[in-house]
Amino acid sequence: MRVAIIYNEPKHTDADEHWLSRSRTEVTLEHDFRDASEFGVLDGMKIIAHALEDANYDVIIFSVDDDVKRLVEFLRTEQPDVIFNLCESVLGKSSMEMCIAGVYELLDIPYTGASAMALGMALNKGLAKSLFVTNKIPTPKFLIVSPDDELPSRLHFPYPAIVKPLSEDASIGIDNNSIVNNKKELVERIAFVHKEFKQAALIEEFIDGRELNVAVLANEDGAFETLPISEISFDTLPKGNPRIVSYEAKWVEESPLYHTTLPVCPAKLDKKTAELARELALRSAVALGLRDYGRVDMRLRESDGALFVLEANPNPDISLDAGFMRAAAASGRTHDVTIVEIVKQAAKRKS
Repeated sequence: MRVAIIYNEPKHTDADEHWLSRSRTEVTLEHDFRDASEFGVLDGMKIIAHALEDANYDVIIFSVDDDVKRLVEFLRTEQPDVIFNLCESVLGKSSMEMCIAGVYELLDIPYTGASAMALGMALNKGLAKSLFVTNKIPTPKFLIVSPDDELPSRLHFPYPAIVKPLSEDASIGIDNNSIVNNKKELVERIAFVHKEFKQAALIEEFIDGRELNVAVLANEDGAFETLPISEISFDTLPKGNPRIVSYEAKWVEESPLYHTTLPVCPAKLDKKTAELARELALRSAVALGLRDYGRVDMRLRESDGALFVLEANPNPDISLDAGFMRAAAASGRTHDVTIVEIVKQAAKRKS
């Protein structure tokens, strides 16, 4: 079987570069760094290629490089049996991720992970949360404010709240200032998101407590099963920092936050909470239309033990040290076995 691994070379918009530069200044780093959340895909691509080659697949690798016509010509010429889709953006825009999947669909080539429609819905956090509400999946209260909107003079929203860019992933746009405790801070942060990211801001009730991640993987029948639950521990977080997984904590290895937000898998949970987390993960994955593999992020409120789904992530990072693979390893799977399972699921969709 011929597998084409398709990815995009990381590229930033001016807004991205400005925000990354600002973050670098805030954490007092002395050198340039590029967006590790995107450059990690390059490492993942090489690891996936080795895994598939070791399993006797015929592997070809292609970088989109912002040239969709070239991609179409590549697919027509090489005629892969299945695509391992690692393309996360085009022209520096993550909103274009779904469009590349649409190209695969138009050419009738099966590909790994979520469909074009599911990718688009997941990227729009407001739309995804509306689907959760419709399906009676608990999610924090939220409000979307577009750049052209006027904030209501009387905003009845619980504090503290967290403000995020509406259509970003990998914690881009999230730092300690994302947590707001009054209307003044809220208005300032909304303006920041509008200016820096040229998109709507998502205001969300901040659930103070534990951060859980539930990875899901399709079985031989195509139905999702949950992998061991992971937790991002805040136990050693420096005093004064909010309990969140910021961009800095997730990607900037030189930052103290990176070394004090540590993954624990499997998470130590009572049986009732663990069962509910697995149930909500499966329901969330189905509601958003994920396929093959995914990860659902949740918060466990400290005050009363209530669980809330933050988002469901299609096509999560599957590099060796990523949370998804940590959960797969805890289930007894090797990295290579997991990669092959994902490809086999996608190949079943070949018409």
